[in-house]
Amino acid sequence: QQYYNYNYNHNSSSHKHDKDIIQTDEFELPTVEKVLLLVSRILNDKMSLPGHVYRELINEYKKRDNERTAEKLEVDDYYNLVMDGDGVSPILEDSDRRQRRQDVHAVIKHVTATLLEVRPGFASSPAVTEMAATAVESLVFGELYRSVFAEILDETRQVDKALIEKIMAFDKEHPDGPNWEDISEEGLQQALAQIPQAETPVDKLRYFVEFLEHVSNHFSESSKTMKQQQQKHNGSTSKRTNRHTRKAIGADSLLKMVCQHLLVAKVPYLNAEITFLEEFARDERLLQGKEGYALVTLQASLHFLNASSDFDQDIFFVGD
Repeated sequence: QQYYNYNYNHNSSSHKHDKDIIQTDEFELPTVEKVLLLVSRILNDKMSLPGHVYRELINEYKKRDNERTAEKLEVDDYYNLVMDGDGVSPILEDSDRRQRRQDVHAVIKHVTATLLEVRPGFASSPAVTEMAATAVESLVFGELYRSVFAEILDETRQVDKALIEKIMAFDKEHPDGPNWEDISEEGLQQALAQIPQAETPVDKLRYFVEFLEHVSNHFSESSKTMKQQQQKHNGSTSKRTNRHTRKAIGADSLLKMVCQHLLVAKVPYLNAEITFLEEFARDERLLQGKEGYALVTLQASLHFLNASSDFDQDIFFVGD
């Protein structure tokens, strides 16, 4: 009771300073960074209730995960002993395979709820609330990303292995590339190279959006050239038919170009990266436009790459 009484008084005296941080001039610090700074200060404050909840839940996550890991090792050892090394460990239920992800969702949810309760200013508008939730998410993944991503890697290991083997076989058949054109553009490859290093859904989505913007710009230039060539060839007749044809060709061509760049970049564990985004990218962010479009485009491209048995014909249209 003494702790919470002190915490209440401590929080009340901090409101003015919190308000000062958020209301500094825009040229001094962007609003998103102000909110991240403030949330980080609160969660690292040993005397704040959100900070207490944050530390306790992070520690509980790690404790539970260590216990489950030890239990799994004991079960594996038992089955190997009983079956003389030839046995198969029991098949885990879906809920068991997702325990780390479920725990991370719970940590983010409860820390954010506590923060909004103690600091109602963060609920003053949907935009500020989203910034605060993103800040909490960033801090939680700063502690737990490697653990939760390892769980996803284990789930997607086989499909990612199959995909990289197909890509390496394709490279071996085409040591100089099958006419890469601008596929190896530096900006594109830099954006893709940053994705495995990013540890939050926001950062990963930002790099994917940047990548798709580069592809779209190149695609727009190619489409413009194609349109001019079609106009010269077809004249002014059948404009409506040509317009619909170009739209269909455009969608297929954009998907093909995304697949080509993903092939060249060889992003490790691409299925795991997309699964991570499907799991943790919040609807509020996906509904903003670019992020949602980026994820849908990448899901379609990845499905195409996983399903393809002939990159030459399916992606580069060689032999058509």
